[in-house]
Formats: sequence, C-alpha cells, structure tokens
Amino acid sequence: MKTLAQEILGRAKEVHEYVIRMRRDFHQHPETGFAEIRTAGVIAEELKRLGLQVQTEIAKTGVVGILQVDEASGTVAFRADMDALPITEENDLVFKSQNEGVSHACGHDANMAMLLGAAKLMVQLKDRLKRQVKFIFQPCEEQHPGGAKLMVEQGILKDVNEIYGLHIDPNIPSGIFGVRAGATMAATDRIVITIIGKGGHASTPHLCVDPIVIAAEVILAIQTIISRKVNPLSPCVVSLCQISGGTTFNVIPDKVRIVGTVRTLARELRYKMPILLEETIRGIASLNDATYQFEYLRGHPPLSNPQPQVDFIQNTITELFGSKSLEHIDPKMGGEDFSYYLEKIKGAFIFLGSGNPEKGVNQPLHSSRFLLDEDVLYMGPALFTHIACNL
Repeated sequence: MKTLAQEILGRAKEVHEYVIRMRRDFHQHPETGFAEIRTAGVIAEELKRLGLQVQTEIAKTGVVGILQVDEASGTVAFRADMDALPITEENDLVFKSQNEGVSHACGHDANMAMLLGAAKLMVQLKDRLKRQVKFIFQPCEEQHPGGAKLMVEQGILKDVNEIYGLHIDPNIPSGIFGVRAGATMAATDRIVITIIGKGGHASTPHLCVDPIVIAAEVILAIQTIISRKVNPLSPCVVSLCQISGGTTFNVIPDKVRIVGTVRTLARELRYKMPILLEETIRGIASLNDATYQFEYLRGHPPLSNPQPQVDFIQNTITELFGSKSLEHIDPKMGGEDFSYYLEKIKGAFIFLGSGNPEKGVNQPLHSSRFLLDEDVLYMGPALFTHIACNL
C-alpha cells in the first residue's frame, strides 16, 4: 500500500502539466498591483470549476477559495501573490508577455499556478485532509502598503490557524527548498532627504550654501552609520538610490533631494535607524549653514518564521522529497508583505529553488530576462497538500 507521501507525490506529478499550463497563461498576461483583473477572473473560474467556495474583490482584486472539509481540525491557509512588475520582458518565449512594459519577472506566475495545482490536488485527496483549507490569491505584493496589509484589515485571517507561503527563488538550485527559522526577510523602509541651501551663480560659491556638496557629505557619512554605529552582527543596508538637484551647469541650486531605502531584520534596529540617520543629516547640515527635511517612511515589517512551523515544514519536505531537498538559507535583505500575516498568526514563508544553469535558467528575480525551471512546479502543490493532510 502506498504511503500518504507517495500518493501525494504521484498525484502531484499528474497535475504538473496543469500547473505549467496555468503558469504560462499567467506569464503571457501579466498585470501590475491592484490591476490584476484578468488574472483574478481566471483564478476565480478555476477555483469554481474545482467546486470551491469563491470570494472575489477582496483587497480590490484578491481572490479566496475555500475547501470545506468534514470534521476538520481548524483551518490552514496558503497564499500566492498575483502581481507582475513594470518591466519589459526580453525573453524569446512562445508564451512571452503580451502586455507591453509588464512581465512576471518575480515568479508570481509560478506561485499562483502552484497554488491552483494544490487546490486541484487537495480536491482529489479531500478525504485525506485534516484541516479546512483557504487558498489566498493576494494582489500587489510588489508595492507598499501592498495587498497583504489590506487583506488582513479586511479579515481574511478570520478563523485561520496557520498560514504558509511559497516563493520561487532562482538563487537556490532547482528542486531544493530554502528554509529559515527566525528573521528571514527584511523591513523595507524608504527615506527621503532634502538638503536646503542657498543657490546662486557657480562663479561665486562663497556667496552660496551649496546643497550638492553638502549632499555628497551626507551620502558618504550615512555609510559610516552602518560601519561604525550598528553592531556588525545585526544586518542592515542603507542604499541611496536617487539624487536630484540643479537645472544647468553654472547655477548652484537651492535644494538637493536624496531618496533611498533602509533594510533591517531586527525590530530594535529598525526603530533606531531614523534617529541615527537624522542625527547625521542634522550635524552635517548645521556645520554647513544649511537646513534639511527628512522623511522616514515605514514599509513592510521584517518577516520572521516561528521555529515550530519551520520544524514542521522541514519534516514535511524530508518525508516527501528526502533530506537532500532541504537547504537552510541565510536571511534575505529583500522584503515580503507576507510578514503582515505572520504578525497575526502562526505560519512560515519558504522558497523553492528554480535555478538551473545547465538549462540557462540563472537570471535573478526582477531581471527582464528572468526564467525559471518549470520541472519543479509539481513540488509546491505536493508540499501544500501534505501540510493540509497533517495537524
């Protein structure tokens, strides 16, 4: 007699072609955050076809499918993000993006397809499920405040005991799950600095307060915050990615604007960074007879996976695919709004490796040439289904 794991794996491979077909459909018709109209329609129809209860227009374009299970012990939720990026795809694929300037360069097409595959698989194995299941298709993960926060505010986690998320990762070898307990992904805060000086003619800088020179000092000094004021054992990134000011070659401007991002894993450091940044900006501006404006705009909170749920996931992966399919990963300084769910209930967010250099699949996320190894896409449905079959 087949074990539960063997039965799940066998059936997961049978729905693999369906998952690939759905992934390619989503890939061909990408839509950006809160504009996932067609995407939501396709998902809703597929869930209805499977006999699930379907809720639409949650957090604007979100879709939720509910699989009721008799004598269920609680409810487990699984989430996939729906939105694409404003990036022009440069791949030459039969199913290349048909929407100019938009592409699924972050693998959300695969995340959605795997969750649909999981729904299809769980309907087939409904008599083996131990928990009622909620399939959450969330809009707008790529932007702040994003869809997760809105879904939580609209009560999507009501009666849900645990939630799990899975994301494709080309930096992990194909078929390997990347798992981590504790701090896993960073807070995604944004900073806006305006240096206000006194403009004038470039030939008389002594009559001006040059905000460009002051901005240069600020940019360099901010980097010493990381090297000299932050514990080197506490990961932190400050990247200043945009600077603007001035209109021509011979006029010193009145203002310079600097925009960047701060990434932290520890909550304590996250709340300390605005103080450290403003102290540095204030000091340099004051020494140079300038003033400033400083905005610290909080993005997604850090994502932290609780140890018990990670232990459960690791055991499930090992039972299904063997211990060699599991990798303990370092924290990532990228952000993920799945963190809003984990602030409310138990769960875990993990990664499925899709990188395969032998197949030419080694492009990073958010690349205009991003590709993924479709051979791994049966693994997500199998993992989710096994979770739902266990308490």
